[in-house]
Amino acid sequence: MIAIEHSDDNRKLLIRASGRLSAGDYEAALPELRHAMAVAPGPLRVLVRLEGFEGWEFSAFWKEIEWTLTRSGGLGRVAIVGETRTEEWGTKLANLVTGTEMRFFPLDREAVAEHWLDED
Repeated sequence: MIAIEHSDDNRKLLIRASGRLSAGDYEAALPELRHAMAVAPGPLRVLVRLEGFEGWEFSAFWKEIEWTLTRSGGLGRVAIVGETRTEEWGTKLANLVTGTEMRFFPLDREAVAEHWLDED
């Protein structure tokens, strides 16, 4: 499941991802992500909180890659807050491929992740 929360100033998003993500989860979330990027006063900064994240179905993983490679130009920093080394390595790999500045933070460092997002 993907849930999205917008900041009051449209500069940031909080995306909560949990369970095993399906292509339908991405299809439901993409219009809201596109809209958030369109109304952001600059590059959109995103905090992704992985809560009980179990990975992706293959079709959802493909949609994630496709969206990231084609739409990441409107993104600013992306902080991934998660629980596992696999999530940390996935963040490092995505950082290399997307051209978007991404960092992984353990769950107990979420406040540090938020501070990093707010830095200029």
